[in-house]
Amino acid sequence: MLVIEIFDKFDAKFLEVYNLRKFLLQVKKILYPINLKIENQKCVVIGGGKVAYRKILRLLDSDAKVEVISPTVCTEIFQLAEQNKISLRLESYSAEKISTGLILIAATDNFELNKKILADGRAKNFLVNDVDGDGDFFVPSKIQRGDFLLTISTGGSSPAFAKFVRENLEAEFDENFGAGLEIISRYRQEVKNILQNHEDRKKFWRGILTPSMWKLLKNGELEKAEGIIKNALDSVGAELQNSTC
Repeated sequence: MLVIEIFDKFDAKFLEVYNLRKFLLQVKKILYPINLKIENQKCVVIGGGKVAYRKILRLLDSDAKVEVISPTVCTEIFQLAEQNKISLRLESYSAEKISTGLILIAATDNFELNKKILADGRAKNFLVNDVDGDGDFFVPSKIQRGDFLLTISTGGSSPAFAKFVRENLEAEFDENFGAGLEIISRYRQEVKNILQNHEDRKKFWRGILTPSMWKLLKNGELEKAEGIIKNALDSVGAELQNSTC
C-alpha cells in the first residue's frame, strides 16, 4: 500500500509539472533564431504608411523583390516605385491579389484587416509578419558592420527595449568588427587547407579569438590583428612540416 501511495504522489507531481510546463509554453512561445536569405525572393507588403515603408526598406536592404499593395501610399513609398525599386499596386487588399512569394507583411492601420492578411498568407504558405505582434516571425533590431550582423529581439514584447539595447551596443561594435571579420574570412580557407581536421581548426581559432584580439579590434589595430593570424599560421605550417620530416 505504501508503494502505491508513493507512486500516486509521484504521478500527481509529474502531472503538475507537466501541466505547468505546457502552460508556460502556451503563454510564452519559444522562438527559433534564424537569418534568412531573401535575395531575389518575392516579398509582399500590404500597407502604404510609414510603418510599411520601414518594412520595405529592411526588405530592400536584403535585396528582396518587393511588391506593395495599398490603395494609397506615403510619398516615400511612391518614390521607391518611381525609382523602380519596388512593384506598386494602388489597389485595396483582397486574398486573390496574393499568390506566391516567400514573405508577406501585414502593415495596414486596420487591426482586423491585418488579421485577415495573416490568415490568408498562412493559407498560401507565406511566412507572415503582422505589425500588430502576431505572425510567424518578428523582425529584430540589428547592428550590421559588413558581413557582421548582430540582432536583438524581445519576441515582440517590447520593440522599444530592443531599440534601446541596439543603440547602446552600436558604439561597442563599431566598423572595426566588420573589418576584423573580413580579415578572418580571408584566412579561413587557408586554415582549412593547412588544418584538415575540424577539431584542429577549432583549436586554432580558439587560440586566435582571445580577449587580446577583442582589444585589438576595439582599438582599431587591424594590422596587429592580422599579424597574429599570419604568425599563428606560419607556426602551424612549420610544425606540420617538421612532423613530416
